[in-house]
Amino acid sequence: MALGMQDILESFQGTKFFYMEQAGNRSLYSSSSFRNKVVQRQDEKWWLLVPCIPFGGLLDKCRKHLKHQRDCANQIHKAAMAINNHILNEMKVPESYMAGLPKV
Repeated sequence: MALGMQDILESFQGTKFFYMEQAGNRSLYSSSSFRNKVVQRQDEKWWLLVPCIPFGGLLDKCRKHLKHQRDCANQIHKAAMAINNHILNEMKVPESYMAGLPKV
């Protein structure tokens, strides 16, 4: 799984888009050939970056590659969650912890 995620991350070198911390902060990249995609972020998701793409949009090849990488990352995430769930189900909960829980 770790190698799969590393491959996905390494494939993002030399992309036709990038991310910025804020949609209005054009000083980080002053090229007029890119635009910030206007995204309304909810207050609880302030950490999400805003994508900047070329004015003409992404090429089909780039778009298909991104969708493929998203699908691969989702599969890795699901596998990791399944492994974690299996391990947690096998773990024994200490009696001292159980005794400290509030009685309902």
